[in-house]
Amino acid sequence: MSPEPSPSLATRAPAGSSAHDLPRVVIVGAGFGGLYAARALRRARVRVTVVDRHNYHLFQPLLYQVATAGLSPTEIAYPIRAILRRQDNTGVLLAEVVAVDAGARRVILQDGELAYDYLIIATGVRHSYFNHPEWEACAPGLKDVDDAARIRARRPGRIGPAVVQLDPP
Repeated sequence: MSPEPSPSLATRAPAGSSAHDLPRVVIVGAGFGGLYAARALRRARVRVTVVDRHNYHLFQPLLYQVATAGLSPTEIAYPIRAILRRQDNTGVLLAEVVAVDAGARRVILQDGELAYDYLIIATGVRHSYFNHPEWEACAPGLKDVDDAARIRARRPGRIGPAVVQLDPP
C-alpha cells in the first residue's frame, strides 16, 4: 500500500515552505461540507488532500429537476478539481475510503492508504425511514444521480393513471 498520493495528486506547498514540512489535512468527501472545509483552509499553511469516490461535486438541491427531466445530470455536477483549481495547497484524490486507523493516523483506501495529521470526515447523510425499511419502496430517496434516474424511469407510468383519475370522462 502506498502511504501518499501519486506525485500528480500531490499538493503544492505555499511559497517559502516545503510540502513535506507542512501538516497533512485529509478531507473525506467533496460534498458541501468537504468543499467548505477545503476552501476554509485555502490560505492555511497545510497540505490538503480531498478524497472522494466521485470526480465531481453534485449540487443536490437540484436533483429533483433531474428526476423530473427538467435538467440533465451534467447540469448539476461539476469536477472537484475545477472547483479547487486555484488552491495551491490542495489536491484531489479519486478513491473509495474503507476505514480509518485513528491510532496510526491513516485513511485506508480500497487500493492504498493515506497518512494524515488532521482528518475531516464530511461524507454526507443517508436516508432515514425511522426503523421502517418497508417505506423505502414507496418513498425512494433522492441523494444522488442514480436515485434521480430511478425516479425519472418510474415517473411516466405514474402520471398517466393519476391524470385519468383526476379528469374522468
